[in-house]
Amino acid sequence: MTMPDVIVWIMVIMVSLVVGFLIGWLLEYYLDLKYWEMRAKKRGLVFTEGEITSYLAVAPPSTNAEPAEANKELSTTLQEFLEKREQEITALRSEVEKQETRYDDLESQFEKYMATHPDDLTAIRGIGRIYQWKLRDAGISSYEHLINATPEQLREILEVPAWRKFEPEVWIEQAKVLSRRGE
Repeated sequence: MTMPDVIVWIMVIMVSLVVGFLIGWLLEYYLDLKYWEMRAKKRGLVFTEGEITSYLAVAPPSTNAEPAEANKELSTTLQEFLEKREQEITALRSEVEKQETRYDDLESQFEKYMATHPDDLTAIRGIGRIYQWKLRDAGISSYEHLINATPEQLREILEVPAWRKFEPEVWIEQAKVLSRRGE
């Protein structure tokens, strides 16, 4: 390889590095721009195309115009912007009030449901669906009913054979704990 060939290769490498640097810089600029736009959208700071043009329509003060007039125009533009945002805030507050009312209604409906529906006795360890059905058929449908029942009554209701492990005392204790949680 001759000396002029080496110089050409060095020049090609240098030009490639400069072009690569410029492309990288433009790509980084574009990515930063998109990042800040996304961040502004999340914070609600993005203007629509119409808002931008209307706010930019206020001409900068010319040498003939008095600064007070330019400030007045800028002040009215900002006032319009603030009024729009205030309207949006008012609408959002009314929406929040509607949602709170809806939540209160659902909460009262749930309380009515809980008052008229039996407790889930399967939450007690050892009581499955079948035992729960048998207990409900016998009139034991809440933790309070279970607390007031005796172990002998439970054995009789459930027709548990003598050889099967059966601990109704533990069920009654668990029912006491669960009924306190509901208070």
